[in-house]
Amino acid sequence: MRYKRLFNLANLFYLLFLLVQLLPDTTKKTGEGLFAIYAVTAAEIILLVLTFTMKKTERFTTIQDVYSIVFGFMVLWTILTAKLNVIPEDIFKAPGVVIKQFIEDFPRLLTDLGSSISIVFMGYILALVTAIPIGLLLAWNVRLGKAFSHVANFLGSIPPVVFIPYTLALLPTFKSCSVFVIFITAFWPILSGTMSGVLNVEEKIVNSARVLNLSPISILFQVMLPASLPQIFDSCNIALSLSFILLTSAEMIGGGSGIGFYIQYYANFGNFTRIMVGIIFLGIVVTVVTAILQKIEKKLLVWKK
Repeated sequence: MRYKRLFNLANLFYLLFLLVQLLPDTTKKTGEGLFAIYAVTAAEIILLVLTFTMKKTERFTTIQDVYSIVFGFMVLWTILTAKLNVIPEDIFKAPGVVIKQFIEDFPRLLTDLGSSISIVFMGYILALVTAIPIGLLLAWNVRLGKAFSHVANFLGSIPPVVFIPYTLALLPTFKSCSVFVIFITAFWPILSGTMSGVLNVEEKIVNSARVLNLSPISILFQVMLPASLPQIFDSCNIALSLSFILLTSAEMIGGGSGIGFYIQYYANFGNFTRIMVGIIFLGIVVTVVTAILQKIEKKLLVWKK
């Protein structure tokens, strides 16, 4: 039965990608097709393993669709760059060129990732441990919660990037500046999400808890908090994505390390190959971190299913 899974669009695009590699390169420099073939083939092997091991058909269909989009994009990217040279060669590099550079710079990228992750982790955790309790306490009083929701929405609408010049002037180190910017970036979405979640808890749930003579603290943390968790996690996902965006901006402005610094450093020299490497690496990192957070959410919110 699972052999039928082999006949899908993703595998068709993979074969098309291999056929495209047979066409001659028209760029001044070689498109490094072998590196592209190795990378796409490695991805295809993973897909084949999933084809015969994954039991849930619906989940496999989603993964297969993602592969179809990625492989289709690789075919188009290769044709427009290495094979037809339709787009400017100096700016948009062929997939093989970017993949080769990615492999060569991978140790450096890991070092920069360590710098970026440590900053995001400190600022984000600080926002979590402050925004969620404050949001719970403010929203406990409906009148106060509704008023502060408007205040939080207003302050959260101010782009945190505008605070970067002030933090650079007032705080002693770039790392402390970055942690503060990440904290501000994540704080307001999490606070707003927490207050909104508490305010939207059904009144009959709270009344039922009061009938059972639960203390206000017990109602807050044993009833209101669990009921608000889906909305809190949604706001945490948004805050995490925004944190990486703002950190990259901060590192590009005044950093000496990190993924943003990597991109800006090579942008100063017009090295578009490494710029593309940095962008792709950043996208992979954010995707992986977001996926981990979603896994945690599923573990904690089993009842949500």
